[in-house]
Amino acid sequence: MGIGSLWPLALLITIPLVILLYILKRKYREIEVSSSLLWKEAYKNTQANTPWEKLRVNIMMILQIIVILLIIFALMSPFFKFGGKTYKNLIIVIDTTASMSTLYDKDKTRLEAGKEIAKDYIKSIKESTNSYIIAFNGKTNIETKNSIEDITQTYGSGDISNALSYVRSLGEGLEEYEVLIVSDKKIELGNINGKVISLANSGENATITNLSHKFSENKMKVITTVKNTGNTDYAGDLSLYNGEELLKVESLDLPKGVSKTLNFELEDFKGDYLKGELSNKDLIKDDNIYYDVTRNNKGKKVLLVTEKNVFLEKSFNNIENVELYKTNDVSNMTEDAYDLYVFDGVMPKVMPKNGSLLFINPDSNEFFKVENKEELGQATGVEGQLSKYTKDINFTLSNYKSIELPYFGKAFLKVDGNTIGFLGEVNGRSIGALGFDIHNSDFALKKEFPILIYELGDKLIKSGILYKNNYKGGDEILIKGTPNGKNLRVKAPNKNYTGVTHGSKYESISELGLYKVEEESNESEKSEEIFSINFPADEESNLGEESIGEENNLKSEMKILKKGLSLVPLLLMLALIGLLTEWILYLKGN
Repeated sequence: MGIGSLWPLALLITIPLVILLYILKRKYREIEVSSSLLWKEAYKNTQANTPWEKLRVNIMMILQIIVILLIIFALMSPFFKFGGKTYKNLIIVIDTTASMSTLYDKDKTRLEAGKEIAKDYIKSIKESTNSYIIAFNGKTNIETKNSIEDITQTYGSGDISNALSYVRSLGEGLEEYEVLIVSDKKIELGNINGKVISLANSGENATITNLSHKFSENKMKVITTVKNTGNTDYAGDLSLYNGEELLKVESLDLPKGVSKTLNFELEDFKGDYLKGELSNKDLIKDDNIYYDVTRNNKGKKVLLVTEKNVFLEKSFNNIENVELYKTNDVSNMTEDAYDLYVFDGVMPKVMPKNGSLLFINPDSNEFFKVENKEELGQATGVEGQLSKYTKDINFTLSNYKSIELPYFGKAFLKVDGNTIGFLGEVNGRSIGALGFDIHNSDFALKKEFPILIYELGDKLIKSGILYKNNYKGGDEILIKGTPNGKNLRVKAPNKNYTGVTHGSKYESISELGLYKVEEESNESEKSEEIFSINFPADEESNLGEESIGEENNLKSEMKILKKGLSLVPLLLMLALIGLLTEWILYLKGN
């Protein structure tokens, strides 16, 4: 005999409550009777000084306790073990990686067919078998689901064999189990007790494996690679769009397994993204479209001019997607253009014509004037001008320079009302300054130091909300945000905006295509960026015959999981008989 679950034993606490009801003293009302035979019993009741009565054997109480025990036992799902092999637990693992979006049977994808197979398998087992449903969405990502219906298509890439260690450890914690894996990948179960349902199929398919761009003077050079990943020759067209505006069309004739690279040159391109699309709709529709966001303002160049300030150097090196160049002499500056110039204790004879500027311990210049303060000071942040990570900044200065705040600037650091740090924008250029020598303070020893330098650099470089703008399914997507931004939200294709936190991973990938990110600044202005998620074609688009594993004919080979004879119906029937007996006795006045 076996038990399905033990949690119903917690309901045994109801039995003392039933007994309690029978030992509570009942209140009697006085009535006139025509006989004195009841005086003796009435006398006993009037002499009681306690709210409790002596527990008496009562057939009604006994029946109620028996009914409760029968119901509790039924909830524990007891059964007799006989009739062949038995399983208490069924572990179902369904592959949801990008290749499972391949058409498998008419209008059904591999995933849709796999979900139907899993549901039929669950229906074939006894109700008392516990089912563990797991979705594998790529690499080592494993999600447990409440039902098969909760499983949705994802677009990661990875080998489902990576999930076997988790399945093995789960099975070891169960008394008896069988594993059912639904996938289109080849899998070796090893010592795991179970079977694999392979949904791999071959057919016609071509995919865009890459679409990228590079700006050169006033021209954009575009490279597109298309590969035939099916088991037949492919013929069709590749269309290149600027957003939804058609730019170019190229005919393709690709033998099986062959790829072709197409080059385009666009003049005076103005747009947010490129789109490549194949005309022939084959077995994988999602790899026929590829997006390339062109508003990619990353890869910034920073020139640090300092004699030897390792604090600054390390802080700027922490800013992502920044190339840091250093020189110890302002006369060594080349004519190369930089996105940000940092002058630490030095001033150039001729200011750079382009790029943002950050002055540290500066002299008066064409942008602002300074006044030397040879006195001890305590620097504090200006309310509302720093992020939540640096707003409580406080450090000591042996001397500093009071900056005459220019009309375009906003102060973020002060000493006794004197501005020692500001940021602003003039003529399309961002300008910032720190009016002190970092070595003449304990600023570098504060935990806020690298954060503040990072935030200053990020604002001056304007690296944006995202680290990058183009991804493939399964890539890690970080929504960086800006230091002083708030209300950061992401909008998936055909979905509403959802809030995210700064620096968080975005894992709610519901479909491929273009995603929007929106953020508010402290000035209540909104900024928006877009990023693309494309099909991981290199790993998930192979529909050649060599990709097909051994298929199982589930309808003919499926084995019913047997639990033996369940005692639940018998126990519920006995409980019902007990309730009817109690009702009859009640009507008879017992």
